[in-house]
Amino acid sequence: MSNFENNQEDFDFEALLNEYMPVQEEKPRAKVKGIIATKDRNFAYLDVAGQPTNVRVRSEELSDFNVGDEIEVLIIGENEDEEILIGSRRRVEMEEGLRKLEVAFQEKKIVKATIIRRINGGYILEVSHQQGFLPNSLSEIPASQGESSVGKEIEVMVKEIKEDKKGKKVLFSRKDISLANQEKEFAKLTLGEVVDATIVDVLDFGLTVKIGSVRGFIHISEIAWKKTTDLSKLFKKGEVIKAEIVELDPNKKNVKLSIKALTRNPWELAAEKFAVDTDVVGKVSKILPYGVFVEILDGVEGLVHTSDFTWNKKKININDFVKLGDEITVRITEFAPTERKLKLGIKQLSKNPWNTAAENYAVGKVVSGKVVEVKPFGIFVQIEEGVDGFIHTSDFSWSGDKKFAVGDIVEFEVIELNVEENKIKGSVKALTQSPWDLVVEKYKVGDVVEKEIKNIQDFGMFIKLEPGVDGFIPTQMASKDFIKNLRDRFQTGQNIKAEIVEIDNEKKRVKLSIKKVEFENEKYENEELIEKYGVSSSEN
Repeated sequence: MSNFENNQEDFDFEALLNEYMPVQEEKPRAKVKGIIATKDRNFAYLDVAGQPTNVRVRSEELSDFNVGDEIEVLIIGENEDEEILIGSRRRVEMEEGLRKLEVAFQEKKIVKATIIRRINGGYILEVSHQQGFLPNSLSEIPASQGESSVGKEIEVMVKEIKEDKKGKKVLFSRKDISLANQEKEFAKLTLGEVVDATIVDVLDFGLTVKIGSVRGFIHISEIAWKKTTDLSKLFKKGEVIKAEIVELDPNKKNVKLSIKALTRNPWELAAEKFAVDTDVVGKVSKILPYGVFVEILDGVEGLVHTSDFTWNKKKININDFVKLGDEITVRITEFAPTERKLKLGIKQLSKNPWNTAAENYAVGKVVSGKVVEVKPFGIFVQIEEGVDGFIHTSDFSWSGDKKFAVGDIVEFEVIELNVEENKIKGSVKALTQSPWDLVVEKYKVGDVVEKEIKNIQDFGMFIKLEPGVDGFIPTQMASKDFIKNLRDRFQTGQNIKAEIVEIDNEKKRVKLSIKKVEFENEKYENEELIEKYGVSSSEN
């Protein structure tokens, strides 16, 4: 709501005037001129040429006149008992005042009026003995100052004079003075003019200002060339600022201004100073999930996309590279100043190592690097700046018990290279002999080994043959006797003897049999018994 008591209802100004300023219907009276003959506390008497009787006027109406002065009065009555006429100087002055107001109305002149009293909906004013009405909506008097304004002299304009059978009624306005002043001041304003503007209000989307009595607005986009957010941190009510007029609307008397127009467009400066492939130092102004903005001039920002941080295509953590406010060197990769587009890169500051990757990191080559990231499924190793290799957990070692931590130096063999996708896959275990190769060299079918049971399942048992290679004993080969449940007879960690019955090089699988060892042992025992006693164990 406005600071003024501006009720937006349609007041019946005429009804209000009739209520507070009734006009009595009178018969037309004559005006006469006379000389003040006598004057006492209550009355003054005039000698009027050609008039057989004196004219009496109240002394209070002649406070500004003395005996001997010639004045004009209006005859408003007579006193037959005293044989005198009754005259009024005030009525003459009221008529003169009304004429002055009519002239002021026609010429749109400002007049000085005294506030007589406050009434419902506004104020009663008096100008040259003529009273009129000033509505609240046209008063520009704050509601809190209504009563204290009574008796004060103010400047007003005559907004309307209405006439009916009872007389003329005057409507005053202070607001029209402000509007007239605004008209004059607005007419003097020109596009491109730099003015002093006083901030009236600070809004989320801009500043409301005043240039003299003319209101104007500065949109948030016209504050500065770079994006501005919280205006309350930059400006205060009552502050005087300089701004350039960028738009004038004569119909609505709207004025749009710009602060940033006072300085040269920084993108124009950037176009003169920079070009594609230029290396510049800028400040990190914003960090987003897809990259960072770097300000290379005040109001000129460019984006470094996450894909332009490093030559490898692995997803990066931006905070591992830069922090807000850091000063960094970047290279301009794309530049369209008229469209305010600027693309920057960090990786472009160095040569693309993947251009020589086919030669430097061919499959079969042994390289080393530092572990930069550990994942549940493997590790990333930095071979050089911009080149990372990946080693899956299955390629750590043949036994699968090796672990790595960030910072470890790792040597590995390149087992896969994809230059187009910037990917290298490596293997640490490839640097050592395969346990299977060792098993093939060390064992053959028919060998009897004594090994520890590693695991027992319903379908058979696994034994620790060599690190990285297990042997398998099917249930039907676990004994020459029938065994319903292997766990009833065997346990994990137990050493057993078994004979290798199969080595499958293609499937890298070794099958063993305890049953065959037992039969061999039984056969050997029988041969000994026959040789010694002439009988076998089965005959006992």
